[in-house]
Amino acid sequence: MANPPVIPNLPPAPTRSDGPEDFTPKADAMMGALQPMVTAENALGAWMNSTASQVAADALFAGQAADRAEAVDTNVSEQVAAATAAANNAAASATAAESAQGSIGNLALIHSLTIGMMRRF
Repeated sequence: MANPPVIPNLPPAPTRSDGPEDFTPKADAMMGALQPMVTAENALGAWMNSTASQVAADALFAGQAADRAEAVDTNVSEQVAAATAAANNAAASATAAESAQGSIGNLALIHSLTIGMMRRF
C-alpha cells in the first residue's frame, strides 16, 4: 500500500501587528499555499477511501478464511468420531468372533477384521 500524500505546512500567517513590509509578503505566501494544500487534502481523502476499501476487503477475506478453517476443523472432528466408532465396532466384532467356537468362530474373526480394515480406508 502506498504512503499517504503529505499535506504541506502553511507558511506563517500575517497578523494585524505586522507592518506593511511584512504583512503583504506573508499574506501572498499564505494565499499561494492554500490551493496546493487543498489539492493535497483531496489526494489524502482519495487515499483514505481506497485504503478503507482495501481494509474492508481484507477483513471480509479473513472472515471467510476463518469460516472455512472452522468448517474443516468440524469435519475433521466428525471424521475422528466416525473412525473411533468404527474401531470400537470392529473391536467388539473381533471379541465376539474370538469367543465363537470352531471354524465358524475363525471365519467370523477374519470377517470382522476385514470389515474393520476396510472402514479405515
